Amino acid sequence: MVPAVGLDEDYSEMINVLVVDDDERIRELVARYLNENGYMAIMAQDAAQAEEIMRSFIFDIIVLDVMMPGQDGVSFTQMLREKQNNVPVLLLTAMGEVEDRIK
Repeated sequence: MVPAVGLDEDYSEMINVLVVDDDERIRELVARYLNENGYMAIMAQDAAQAEEIMRSFIFDIIVLDVMMPGQDGVSFTQMLREKQNNVPVLLLTAMGEVEDRIK
C-alpha cells in the first residue's frame, strides 16, 4: 500500500522505508510517523507481501517485526542476506527477554 504523500514532494530525495508488521495498528502508526517526518513509507502485512513489494521498489531501510505469522523477521532478514541484499534492517520486537532480543 503506497501512502498518500503531498503532490509537491520530491520522491527522489526521500528515504524509502518498508514497514513490515502483522499488527495493523503498529504498522500504520510507524508508517504515519515516518511519512509525517519526510520519509516515504510503504507497508506490508507479512514477509510474503514484503518480498512481493520489493520486486517493484528499492528501499533504503526495512522496519521489520520479528514475530509474524508465516516467515518471521529473522528468517526474512537471513533470506535477504543470502540473496546478497544488504539493505539495513531494523527489527522490532515485543519480546522481553534479552536472549530473545539479541541474535
